Amino acid sequence: MRRGLYAYAITRARQIDLEGPWLISHRGLALVVAEVDLDRFTGLECDEPDEDSPLAVLVREHDAVVRTVFRHEPVLPLRFGTVLDGADAAVRLLGARHVEALAWLDRVEGRREWGVRVRASGHEPVNLDEVSGTAYLLRRRAQLAAAENARHDATAVHQELARRAAESTRRDLAGDLLLEAAYLVDTGSEEDFQAEVHRLTGELGLSAEITGPWPPYSFTTVEFADA
Repeated sequence: MRRGLYAYAITRARQIDLEGPWLISHRGLALVVAEVDLDRFTGLECDEPDEDSPLAVLVREHDAVVRTVFRHEPVLPLRFGTVLDGADAAVRLLGARHVEALAWLDRVEGRREWGVRVRASGHEPVNLDEVSGTAYLLRRRAQLAAAENARHDATAVHQELARRAAESTRRDLAGDLLLEAAYLVDTGSEEDFQAEVHRLTGELGLSAEITGPWPPYSFTTVEFADA
């Protein structure tokens, strides 16, 4: 059995009660680690996207530890699958990006990530047996114009929400999504932020889905895994 240290996140070097993982500290920073069987990470790229797959189980374990730390201290989640040789490698990792890590911890302290997905309201299906070709084309043209307007409205929603967040980032769209974005929001402003999501999308006839709160997965851009 091959053993290694799995690294979950970077936080401040303060006492946190964890069941299993522990902290390796260096110059005011701490790396959250646990000893793991490296064979668990072999062949994960071949996993089917299933919630009970070995990959999904490991991702949930990773997120659970990050969330536990996040309840106590600001946290910089590390890339999933960051495995180190031992404690010396952990200290090197902490030292390699020490200044950036401290700055990012200050940046995310007192803030949590919220995800927002925006979709257009659904259209009634067209029964082709009940409309003429001309009527169908006119309706189709109106639908295309409405879709373009909805995309413009979703951009306006993002711009307004971004002004109410400390940080924001848009993600690539898939399916019927008009907007998928993440926002780093002060904990004291979260209720107002969510109310604004619903107000803006409601006024524009869009539907919104809010997820969170999350640790700042989308806003810790310093790369630690290469240390």
